[in-house]
Amino acid sequence: MKSLMAFVLCAPFLGVLAQAEPRIFTNTDGKTVEAELVSVEGEDAVLLLANRKEARVPLKNLSASDQAFVTDWWKENKDKLRPMDVRLAITRKTERIDRKVTRSGGGGGVRPGQNVQIPLVKKLTIDDFHYEAELKSYVPKDVSDITVTYTIYKRVSITDKEGSRTSVEEIAGETAIRLLVAHGSATFETEAVRCEDSSQTGGNKPRESKRETILGVVFDLSAGDKDFLRQSYPENLVERLDELLK
Repeated sequence: MKSLMAFVLCAPFLGVLAQAEPRIFTNTDGKTVEAELVSVEGEDAVLLLANRKEARVPLKNLSASDQAFVTDWWKENKDKLRPMDVRLAITRKTERIDRKVTRSGGGGGVRPGQNVQIPLVKKLTIDDFHYEAELKSYVPKDVSDITVTYTIYKRVSITDKEGSRTSVEEIAGETAIRLLVAHGSATFETEAVRCEDSSQTGGNKPRESKRETILGVVFDLSAGDKDFLRQSYPENLVERLDELLK
C-alpha cells in the first residue's frame, strides 16, 4: 500500500481512541493509505496508521470524497472526549472493621478413658473496600456533567455441610463529576463494599467457612450521553469478565 504524500509523523500513539473505522484515504495525486481518522486539528486531518503512529495531512491534499467524510465525521465527533484526552488513576482502599477469634468448649484436665472435646474455634475478619479515582484532563476545554458508572465484582466462596460453592456478585453504582476544568483534574470514589472472611472449626460441627474477595472494578465514563472511556482495576479485568462470570 502506497503512503499519502505530505504526512508529518508524530510521536507513537498510546491508548485506544474512539476513532472512525479504518478506511482507504486518497490524496489528490492518487496515493492511498489505510488509516483511522482520530481528530481534526486546524486544517489537518489526524490519522492513525497501521504502525500505530499518528500522521497529519492537510485536508486540501485529500480527495473530495475524503474531505467530505472528514468534515461530516468531525461535526459529529468534535465535542466528544476520547481516551487520549484524559487519564484515569485508580486506587483501592481497605479499612479493617473487625477481627476476632473466639474459642469455646474443651480445655481443662482430661481423665483416662474420658473423651476429649475439641474446642470450637470461630474466626472472623471484616473489611470495607472502596476505590478512589482521579481523572486528569489533557484538553484545553472544560467538560461538565460527566457521569461515572461502575461495577465492583466480589467473589463469594462458601464451604459448609452442603459442600463448596463459589459465585461472583456485581455491585453497581453511579457518581458524577460536575466539572472537569481544562488541563485540570477531578476526584471521585465508589461506595464501600464489605467483605467477610469467617471460619468455624472443631466442636461437634463440620468445618464451615465463608470468604469474600474483591476481584476489581470497571468504570464507564460518559459526557453528553456519549461514552468516552472504559477502564478497569486491575487493568486486565475487562478481558477476564467472561471467564469470571461463568
